[in-house]
Amino acid sequence: MIGSGLASTLRVLARQGAGLTLVFSGLTVLLGGCDALNPAFVSVFTGTSGGESLPNAPGHVVVAFSNQTEVDESLLDYLQPLMGLSNSAMQALVPRIRMRVRITYIDQSFEVVEFQSGSRILVDPEFAAVSAPDLLETNFDNFVATCDVASVQQEPGTNIEVFIPVQMTGYELVESTGTGGEVVTEFEPRSTIDPQFRALGVDEVDEDGDLILERNIGVRYTLSPVFNVICGSVIVITLHGTLAVPFDITPDAPSFDQDDEAAVAQIGGRYRFIVILQ
Repeated sequence: MIGSGLASTLRVLARQGAGLTLVFSGLTVLLGGCDALNPAFVSVFTGTSGGESLPNAPGHVVVAFSNQTEVDESLLDYLQPLMGLSNSAMQALVPRIRMRVRITYIDQSFEVVEFQSGSRILVDPEFAAVSAPDLLETNFDNFVATCDVASVQQEPGTNIEVFIPVQMTGYELVESTGTGGEVVTEFEPRSTIDPQFRALGVDEVDEDGDLILERNIGVRYTLSPVFNVICGSVIVITLHGTLAVPFDITPDAPSFDQDDEAAVAQIGGRYRFIVILQ
């Protein structure tokens, strides 16, 4: 049971979060389709996360992840007959994203939260049983920390990952000799990548900021750290973008030239982060 003091705090945060698609209603935290009250929210008040529970706690900080990504039409068209879903059901699918966030407190202690969000059925069913056990994880997209938060940032040394729901075939351009002695050049399959989480890469730029290699996230659209967090703040980390895979070699199945550095670098699609501190 959460007391009237918390209910009052939630009402205040609801007013502060207006316009951020973060809604506090009774005892439910909703953000972009959260299933229900997250266990982490309850744990703040039971002393198991972010400090110990106090009868008159000074406040808390909400960190929320909003997955506003979509699936490329070519990928949807390829998956629809395999998944057997209606057009509307396919359009409702959301890429599966996971990321780790470090919440550092003023005393320099910290905790790491893993956010996961997106459709758990977005995978070629032929591979679901053996290649996609991670998709069974429950959505987790909001966390409540006790106050005295110094900063919120991506956990150092980790990646933002998107689940690639299909098998992709890598081809190599090979020269051979034809029956008449002529040189024949054609693509031949050389490798496969099964459905899996794939790290999203940041664009490579030179010292002047000029683009060298485009990957998945622009340099200006990475996940920026948030500092000087005060009690009662709501930090909303929103990811926009489109999950896409190449159909470069065989237009009827996911495929790419494995020697094409630019094509390989862009597997997974294009994304950008927007972070709002309210």
